[in-house]
Amino acid sequence: MENGQEAPHPAPDGLGPRALELWSGTVAENELEPGELVLLEAACRLVDHVDVMEAALAEQGPVVKGSRGQPAASPLLREIRAHRLAVTRILRQLMAAAPAEEEGERLTPSQRGRRAAVIRHHGPRAAGAGRQGLASTTALEDYRRAFGGDVS
Repeated sequence: MENGQEAPHPAPDGLGPRALELWSGTVAENELEPGELVLLEAACRLVDHVDVMEAALAEQGPVVKGSRGQPAASPLLREIRAHRLAVTRILRQLMAAAPAEEEGERLTPSQRGRRAAVIRHHGPRAAGAGRQGLASTTALEDYRRAFGGDVS
């Protein structure tokens, strides 16, 4: 930052490039509380795990030998998918915890839970007008950047 100031929330140690990009982009555009920072770090760590698994998958290929020597899908495919789903869920949880712009104040835990339930069951548009704060397209854009546009 300027004038020798540190970033308000420096990235955790050991993050890979895509996870670091997710962290930096999210923290730069949003005010996050400590609990939200924990969720963001968890998402970043999962992005790193996906990177490691994708590298291993590229090395071994998507088809491996099964227990009886038959061709079988690599178990990494299932793990990568599960990790991506976990990242998506964490980012959704962060979006549900975003501040309400109309009121200019933070939502209570009850309001965040209600909003998350509405989004989960009826989609983001049912929760109100456009996305708010972190609930803007930022989290989705961060996810797409982290996974190269792949939303599987």
